[in-house]
Amino acid sequence: MTLAVELLGPVVVRVDGVPTELGVRARALLARLALDPGRVVSIDALVEALWDGAPPAAPANALQAVVSRVRRAVPGVPLRAQPPGYLLDLPRDAVDACRFEDLVATDPGAAEALWRGEPLADLRDLAFTAAPAARWAELRLVGAEGRLSGAGAAELPELDRLVTEHPLREALVALRVRALHRAGRTADALAAYEQARRRLADELGTDPGPALQAAQLAVLRDETPERPVLRTALTSFRGRATELDLVADRLDRGRLVTLLGPGGAGKTRLAQEVARQRESTTQDGVWWVELAPLGEPRQLPAAVLTAVGQRGSTTLERVPTVVETGVRLREVLATRRGLLVLDNCEHLVDAVARLTDELLGSCPGLVVLTTSREALGIPGEALVPVGPLSVPAADDPRAADSDVVRLFTDRAVAASPAFAVTAGTLPLVLEVCRRLDGMPLALELAAARLRTLGLAQIAARLDDRFALLTGGSRVALPRQQTLRAVVEWSWEALRPAEQAVGRRLSVPADGVTLEAAEAVCGDPDVLDAIAGLVEKSLLTAVPEGDGVRYRMLETVRAYGAEQLDAAGERAATEAAHSAWCRALLDRLDPLLRGPGQLDALRELRAERDGLLAALQREVSAGRGDEAVHLAGRLAWFWLLSGQQVAAARQLAEVARLPSSPTPLRTVCLTFAALAAADELGWDGARGALTEVVAFPDQLGAAADEPVAAVSWALASVFLGRPEGLDRPAAHPDPWVRAVVRAAVGMAAENDGRYETLSEDLQTARAAFRELGDRWGMSVTAAALGQIAAQDGDLARATELVTEALRCSDELGTSDDSPMLRVRLALLRAAAGELAGAEADLDEVLVPLARTGGTGLAYGEAARAQVALLADDLEQADRTSRAAVGRLAEAAGAGLDQIGALVRTVRAQVLAGRGAVAEAEELLAQAQQGAAQSAGDIPVLATVLVGRAVVAEAAGEPAASARLLGLAEAVRGRADRGDPAAAALRVRLATALGAATAEAAEAAGVAVGRAAALDEVGAVLVSPRGL
Repeated sequence: MTLAVELLGPVVVRVDGVPTELGVRARALLARLALDPGRVVSIDALVEALWDGAPPAAPANALQAVVSRVRRAVPGVPLRAQPPGYLLDLPRDAVDACRFEDLVATDPGAAEALWRGEPLADLRDLAFTAAPAARWAELRLVGAEGRLSGAGAAELPELDRLVTEHPLREALVALRVRALHRAGRTADALAAYEQARRRLADELGTDPGPALQAAQLAVLRDETPERPVLRTALTSFRGRATELDLVADRLDRGRLVTLLGPGGAGKTRLAQEVARQRESTTQDGVWWVELAPLGEPRQLPAAVLTAVGQRGSTTLERVPTVVETGVRLREVLATRRGLLVLDNCEHLVDAVARLTDELLGSCPGLVVLTTSREALGIPGEALVPVGPLSVPAADDPRAADSDVVRLFTDRAVAASPAFAVTAGTLPLVLEVCRRLDGMPLALELAAARLRTLGLAQIAARLDDRFALLTGGSRVALPRQQTLRAVVEWSWEALRPAEQAVGRRLSVPADGVTLEAAEAVCGDPDVLDAIAGLVEKSLLTAVPEGDGVRYRMLETVRAYGAEQLDAAGERAATEAAHSAWCRALLDRLDPLLRGPGQLDALRELRAERDGLLAALQREVSAGRGDEAVHLAGRLAWFWLLSGQQVAAARQLAEVARLPSSPTPLRTVCLTFAALAAADELGWDGARGALTEVVAFPDQLGAAADEPVAAVSWALASVFLGRPEGLDRPAAHPDPWVRAVVRAAVGMAAENDGRYETLSEDLQTARAAFRELGDRWGMSVTAAALGQIAAQDGDLARATELVTEALRCSDELGTSDDSPMLRVRLALLRAAAGELAGAEADLDEVLVPLARTGGTGLAYGEAARAQVALLADDLEQADRTSRAAVGRLAEAAGAGLDQIGALVRTVRAQVLAGRGAVAEAEELLAQAQQGAAQSAGDIPVLATVLVGRAVVAEAAGEPAASARLLGLAEAVRGRADRGDPAAAALRVRLATALGAATAEAAEAAGVAVGRAAALDEVGAVLVSPRGL
């Protein structure tokens, strides 16, 4: 099925070319979504659009009804629910207005052909249509002005109509005056000017602008002035909307703008677009001067003079001097009003700066736009940086419609017409775009390779990008025909000191600070060289905190790496970088455990890629002690950042290397084992943890490295060997003592031992607060919030989990914060605020959807729980089914607790739909996951509550009540905050009578944990034991 939406006129929805009958609200819904095809529009925005600020009593339900009508009327319509709203999953070219926007700049005739009448004509009583309709109308006029720039007699009827409709639009009036003059109607042309002049004076109190005055002057002189003709662009122009607006603003407010950026960024193409837009509104037009072919500064004035349509007189005896040519150029431009574009100035930058300064000082009507890899550096110059196109994340739903992907697609289709961006090719397109920095020229060279290679082959060969990307246009400048030539052109213009610093800075990944550059380059006086590299666009200075980070494009970095090898400096430079990384980690490590935690995290995150590159170098070289030093220092940073699973591979590699017995080796072994347990389950972790707890005290329990002592304690807790914790519990470092106390408390909660649980957690929380450790404050507050929820104190639980979330957000822990938001939403649901809980979950599902996996499964299961409480079985069924599907996608992730919780929720939904056998099968899997693999007592108790719900659905209320009691026996305490259990108790009291139900539940509680586990067939196999 091919779906198209037409908005440039009355709204029409076509399926395979045939219009579909739809009601007003259905058309309005599709029109609003088609304004942003492929993008999510929130429920609030859709309700506002369809009901114009007067929504019905249940707006979400009313909107769902409209969605249902659309789906019935257009079977297969790609209208998808995606938090926080809906999206119409269409490409831009399926919406006529989007095609119009794309074509109006490059092919205004084709754009005009799409226009059927007043946009959104049948929906104009809805306020949301006003802004897009006005925008399209303005774009249509801009396109018309471009189409009619050389108009004559044949175009006069259209110009007459346009001027009648827009009598104060001077650009149109000027076009009409010139067209009348070209048609031989001089008197009419002057009359048209005079009519416009009077109207401007009467209605606006202004005089005609330069373009309209220039048109009148041409008529009075009875001449059609020769205007410079810009070369027509042969390729589409994509993106750069921000830069275009900025250039327009700077040109309107000043007289000199430089488009500044590295080679291949698209400066020339952007300048062409600026020139095209200003051509019809500039009195004497635009003069384009290509400087790349010039080899000497003395050639510059003559090249500019030629571009403005003049040539210095020459004889066989005498050629004008540079000074004479410059004088002639100033004379020619002194009375002209136009835009002078000087393209590719970098190799003549001093000469261009002097000439530009002279011309601007003596030619008041002149405006200059230059493109260069280096600024001119003269007064009045406004810089507009032109860098890479932004490359979206792989999980961004709008990635296929991004400027960088559309640019690559345009060039790819030109090379290979069968190419198309699909769900299968998009990841590879994004990889190519990302590895080529989003640089337009590099992407064009890569797209050209599609004539002979597949997309996957191109991506695989980018490690040797200079050999791969050589097939540029034959008519391009030599330095634009290969990727190597693009970089060499800039590199060869560097001073020797700049080249030395440039090649050495190819070693750190993702940029350097000035201090890091000084250490890596082995020179405390590198600032001048760095400044030169920034000025020549080979480094980018990015503000970061109170300082600046200097970043290098990957292509420049690859070229610099070649130069580093050629200079024989790699070994020394890499050694200097690794030494700097070790010193940085040694300095920041203590700060991660106190009030300087956030500043240390920010600094480490900024250096993350460089630190990982240094670690990988040491691992690849088999230098175990050096690798252990780096990884041991990084381990706690990884945990605070929620990256411990992502770091599992690096930790495993380090753990396998032979190395000296040190406290940091204890850290590496422990964190490698815990990461492996998170990813693959506990079977592979026990051996390494057993090795750790056998270490002597100076390497573990009493190590002078605080994280090593904590690592030893965590290994002991996870192995169920608390007897040795008195040694780290007495450690001289207060942070170690606090972590050990918290670990003991949380292990007790996990094992269902509540005697000293609250006291342990409260003591640890107080210590973390005193230390200023937000991680400790977060984990202890979250655990105490769980206890408060079980006590039925939902307000206190919400307060504690909110504190945990605040600390987690401050830390920027990407894994923990969304999960805490899910917990807060469930607490809100337990308090009866179902609508608010639904809204909160819909919001948090958006970031979870980007990461996917078990985190998303947990969020969707929570959404299903709330839907169950609201008696919305359709929503509960949809989201719980999706959640179970995520578990299959994340197979091997090892998070059996989440899998058990998700399957339990799904089982309860199935029970509500009468699918008892399927529910029981899921609960058996959930129980096995909670009991045998993770040994998680609270989760196992939750599974038993699910079994109670299913037993009731199976017509066994007495067994259901007993299972509720067995759940409490396993947990070790009552859970008064579970709304599902509370609702089940009400139903059981009705079915059995209150007294009978309470007795059956009490009998289940009375059997105790061991008997309860035996009765339900749960065999605990845990690294901790009970």
